[in-house]
Amino acid sequence: MNARRLLILLAALLVAVPLLSTSLFTIHETELGLVTRFGRPADDVAQPGLHFKWPWPIERVVRIDRRLLVFDNEPAEMLTRDKRNVLIDSFALWRVAEPLRFVQTVGSRLEAEARLLDLISSELGAAIGSFPMESLINVDPEEVRLRAASAQAADAIRGTLLDSFGIELVDLAINGFSLPRQNRASVIDRMRAERGRIAAQYRSEGEEKALEIEAEATRARQLLLSEARSQAETIRGEAEAEALRVLSEAYSRDPELYRFLRSLESAEKILDQDTTIFLPSDHELLGVLNER
Repeated sequence: MNARRLLILLAALLVAVPLLSTSLFTIHETELGLVTRFGRPADDVAQPGLHFKWPWPIERVVRIDRRLLVFDNEPAEMLTRDKRNVLIDSFALWRVAEPLRFVQTVGSRLEAEARLLDLISSELGAAIGSFPMESLINVDPEEVRLRAASAQAADAIRGTLLDSFGIELVDLAINGFSLPRQNRASVIDRMRAERGRIAAQYRSEGEEKALEIEAEATRARQLLLSEARSQAETIRGEAEAEALRVLSEAYSRDPELYRFLRSLESAEKILDQDTTIFLPSDHELLGVLNER
């Protein structure tokens, strides 16, 4: 009797253990879970932890990554407003915002990124097509509108992703920009020609400005020289007048001495050691020399 009960207990355990193992499931911290029956949600969204489901084969657990995900898109050829072909490389940051709708519409990350690719390619192409090439490549960083183009595309698809697929688009950005190989040379040549024209214009404006500065400097120099000459003439005239006044005062005090000194100065200028001069005997210079 005891052996029979033991056999029944063992048989029950053999049946219960597999059933229990298929009924219990664990949701990790980075996931959300959803039990589906015949492909349709059968219960609420399961948060991280240990959970139970019926062990029937018709029920299965769909695991949803709750982390912020990165979708790195392949470069795509697009057309600018002025009909220039460009290669745009973009990436998107997204997460599952509504798990139930996500499972009902796309069901997996692979399918979700396929929808992302379709919408991003369409709307980003439209956004790029609203800007000319000069807004994508420009020497002035403030004129580059790549961020504006990606923001325009993100605004256009954010509502559709959330309402239709339960996906929240956190960010959409352009991380690469280049030209197609077949028309890269012609575009670069046009850019060089345009930059050459701009450089020639800057050079011409610089030369014109240099001539204006040079003319202004010449005018200022002439004005300063004229004022300096005027001041010099005034100072020289005042100095000569003062010298004449001093000489006049000196002459009026001792006219004889003044005439004598003037004659000595004159003699010093015209006489040297090789000069012979004849003076009358009554010349006052001879009188001075005889006194010495």
